[in-house]
Amino acid sequence: MGFFANKRGKAISITLIALFAAGVILWSATAPPPYIRIHPPIEMGEVPQEVTDVQAEGDPLGELLAEMMDLPGHDEIVLQEDLGRAFVTCMDGKIWKVDFAANTAEPFVDPPLMAAGARQMPGDPDTIVFCASYLHGATYPEGEQVGIYKLSISTKQVAPLLTRAPVIPETCTIPGENTGAVYTGENFKALKIDKMTEQNSRALMFCNDLDVSRDGKRIYFSEPFAYEGASMGGGAVAEAISLGKNGMLWRLDLEDGSIGLVGRGYSFLDGVLLEYENGDRESSVLITETIKFRILRLHLEGAKAGKDRVLWKDLPGMPDGLDRDAQGRVWAGLLKRRSPLVNFIHANPWIKPLFLRIPPSMIPAGKETGIIAFSPDCSQALYATMHDGSLMNDVSVVVPGRDRIYLPRFDQESHGLYSMENPLN
Repeated sequence: MGFFANKRGKAISITLIALFAAGVILWSATAPPPYIRIHPPIEMGEVPQEVTDVQAEGDPLGELLAEMMDLPGHDEIVLQEDLGRAFVTCMDGKIWKVDFAANTAEPFVDPPLMAAGARQMPGDPDTIVFCASYLHGATYPEGEQVGIYKLSISTKQVAPLLTRAPVIPETCTIPGENTGAVYTGENFKALKIDKMTEQNSRALMFCNDLDVSRDGKRIYFSEPFAYEGASMGGGAVAEAISLGKNGMLWRLDLEDGSIGLVGRGYSFLDGVLLEYENGDRESSVLITETIKFRILRLHLEGAKAGKDRVLWKDLPGMPDGLDRDAQGRVWAGLLKRRSPLVNFIHANPWIKPLFLRIPPSMIPAGKETGIIAFSPDCSQALYATMHDGSLMNDVSVVVPGRDRIYLPRFDQESHGLYSMENPLN
C-alpha cells in the first residue's frame, strides 16, 4: 500500500511540476514586447460634478436620425453643407462621398491604408488633408505608408504630404506641468523634409488625428505611439492597458517644408484642436489623452508657452476626436464609458501583466458610448450624454453642422450616417 501511495504521490508531483513549467513557458511566450512599459498607478475619481450637472435626461443617442445605410463604419466626417456633400473616412479603407440632396453615399477614392482624422483646407473646399494608418486586422497592398495625405476632390488625386518623422534624441526632454513636455521657441527643433535621411528620420507609425491652422500653412497631428504593430483599433489595446507615455504631437509646416515635435510623453495623444487668442496664429492646442480620460491644453505662445495644463480629468468616457461648432463650442466623442474595471486596473498595475497577455478580443470593452460639449475656451461643460450601446457603441468624434451634429461610429459592424439636432442650438 505504501509503495502505491508513494508512486501516486510522485506522479502528482511530476504533474504539478509539468504544469508549473508549462505555465512558466506560456507566461514567457505571451509576454508583451519590452517597449510596452507599465505606467505607475493612477487613481481615477468620480465624474466631475460640472459634467454630471449637464447630463441630458434619458438617452438622446438612442433616437438618432439614420440615413444612407450603405455607408460603412467610419472615423471622421468632413462636412461641406454649402455644397450639399460630405466626405467620410470609412473603415473599409475608402473615403466615401455623401450627397445630401440625393440622400446617397458611395465610395469616392481608395487612399493608402485607412484614412482617419481629416479636415478641409481653410478656404479651399476642393482640398482635404487626412491621416492614413493601419487598421488592426486589415490587409493592405504592399508599400502603402502611414502619413498625411492630400485629396484633390475635383481630380480624385491623392498625394502624400508627409510619411516620415525626425528621430528624436532620448536627451530631448523638458519637464512639463503634466506628464509630458511641450516644445516651443528655441526648444522647438524642425527638420526640413528634403533633408531627411535614414539616419535622422524614421517612418511614421501611426497618424491618428489632425488640425490645420487658419492660414492653411501648418498641420498639427497626433502620433499616439510609434512602435511595431501600431494600428487603430485592436493594435492600441496594449497601449491602453499599460498607459504608456508614448504619445507625440507633430507640426508639419507646409510653407517651409519642415516637421518638428510640439509635444511628447502623453498617454495615447489622440484628438487635436487648435486655439487662437488673436489673429490667425495658433496660440495653444487642445489634445485628448484618450486612455486617461483627460483633455489638456498645450500652450504654444505667450507667457505660458511650453507649459501644459489638464483642463478635464475623470471624464465619464474616453475622449477621442475634437471639433467646434459655429459658435466655437468644443465637442468630443466619448468612445467608451469608463468602467469600474478600468478604474481598478489603473489603480492596481500589478494586474496589468496578466491583462497584457490576454488576446484583445477577450478583454471586455463594453458597449456604452457618448458625447460631451464644452464652452469655446473649454472651461465649462455644457452638455453630456451616455448611450447604452443599443444603437451605436463607438462614437469617435462629434461633427457639428449648421443645425445638426453628426456622430461617426468607429465600428466595422455599423452602417449608416447618424445625426441629431444640435442640443445647444
